[in-house]
Amino acid sequence: MKEAAYPPVQYIPRKDVDMTQLQRTSHHTYCPYKGECGYYSIPAGGERSVNAVWTYEAPYAAVSAIQEYLAFITRTGSTPSKSTSKTD
Repeated sequence: MKEAAYPPVQYIPRKDVDMTQLQRTSHHTYCPYKGECGYYSIPAGGERSVNAVWTYEAPYAAVSAIQEYLAFITRTGSTPSKSTSKTD
């Protein structure tokens, strides 16, 4: 997915990801274009992999194609854009 001037983000189908390697976190952000965003960490990656994976489980209709998909932080540090951070 390409948004404005942000680096492109590749979303991977959840069914293609080994979810046993991820750990859900309490971190959440909100994007006014996509909705609520939840996060996972990759325990095997240590501190650098905390909240390294994100997902929009109930995205807005305009971006409903990303439901059931996950995105991973890239080497360039791509993270959900236009988001405000919040923690439960």
